[in-house]
Amino acid sequence: MRIAALVAIALVLSACSQTTAGKPQSSAGGSSQTNASSAAPSRESSLQDRISWVQQGTPIDLGGFHSARMENGPATDLKTDIAFVSPTGKISCITGVAYGIEGFDCEVELKAPMPQPSEGYGNWFGGFVSYSGQRLTVGQFRGDPGLFIHGKGHTLPYDSTLTFGNYTCRLATTGLTCVNPTERTGVQISDEGIVPVGCLQEVPESQRESSVGRAYAC
Repeated sequence: MRIAALVAIALVLSACSQTTAGKPQSSAGGSSQTNASSAAPSRESSLQDRISWVQQGTPIDLGGFHSARMENGPATDLKTDIAFVSPTGKISCITGVAYGIEGFDCEVELKAPMPQPSEGYGNWFGGFVSYSGQRLTVGQFRGDPGLFIHGKGHTLPYDSTLTFGNYTCRLATTGLTCVNPTERTGVQISDEGIVPVGCLQEVPESQRESSVGRAYAC
């Protein structure tokens, strides 16, 4: 009887060791599934994979993104346009509907900004990105702030998805992914670099405008 009691106590202790602080331990399988659903697509992912991932984000209303402001300045109503910035401040984007501009521009703090071309006028911004469905440029000479004349927009929370016009963007801790399912293109933006998606292919230097560092087109 004494041996049986000791065996019973050992079994109880073994069962208790499977929990920590009263919380069940999650299985490896459950953890990997959670990470996979929130992880941004890799550089090798297909356009459809990116579109699906972007659309699985948490939809957010555009109402809070129709304004921009300079640091410590008053907010400016952008009316039909939207502007947003990542929580780290490394990615700031804005649309130009009011000016008849298709797509949007972004200022990105790249770890390795696009090198300045030998010729150009104005100030060089190695992390200036313009995306308009069938065209993408990285790096640009500018004589003015362009669409950012009123500053930057509100902070877009991580895992949020914004849809405006034919574009849908989702922000992750690893960067911003935007797609245009109509044009079958997209772009992945982070401080690690800019990745064109879909039919976007690099334009030879001899065929691109001299004011940009690199251009992609379908």
